[in-house]
Amino acid sequence: MAEANSGTSRTWRGQTIQERRAGRRERLIDAGIELFGTRGYRNTPVKAICEEAGLTERYFYEAFEDRESLLDAINSMIHEDCRAATVKAIEDSADDLEESMRDGLTAFAQELTRDPRRARIQEIEVVGVSPEMEHKRRETIHTFAGIVADRVRELGGREEVGPLQLDVVSLGLVGSVNEQLIDYVLGYIEIEIDELIENQVAAFACVAGQFLK
Repeated sequence: MAEANSGTSRTWRGQTIQERRAGRRERLIDAGIELFGTRGYRNTPVKAICEEAGLTERYFYEAFEDRESLLDAINSMIHEDCRAATVKAIEDSADDLEESMRDGLTAFAQELTRDPRRARIQEIEVVGVSPEMEHKRRETIHTFAGIVADRVRELGGREEVGPLQLDVVSLGLVGSVNEQLIDYVLGYIEIEIDELIENQVAAFACVAGQFLK
């Protein structure tokens, strides 16, 4: 066992205190993804998370204030992964609305559904947990609506077409994708993910395309 001078610089088995804490936090996140994404958030007590992670409850509360804060951390991670994948795909796409939407929707759907547990957490388990989580869920939807609206603007789209407003229409389109993905995750619609994406692309191109005419 090696040990440095003092405080947080001390090492044990080659790891500092900070590194050990980070490792325990990562194990708790992995346990949360597994349990929230399979048995569900509401059916998963802190004790079960600790057992899955192989840690005591003391270490859980060292890393997270409560069970909801763990859910929030996981959901924020999933959101950022999906946002980054979507933005990159759109930035790399051709200057064509339909192709941009296809590339962006494909990147988003593939990132979200590559792990069914992550898809369930973001689309189902975070719903109705608390006012704070609902606020963050609304922020997530508005973030993706902003990505759509910004792409239309980049391609020369107008802000309004008659009674239609770009920001409102973009919000509606993203909301429809969210509802379709919930049904997909729950198995209410039997469709391949590629087919689902094509249905979404058609709606985006038709509706958002009104602002480019």
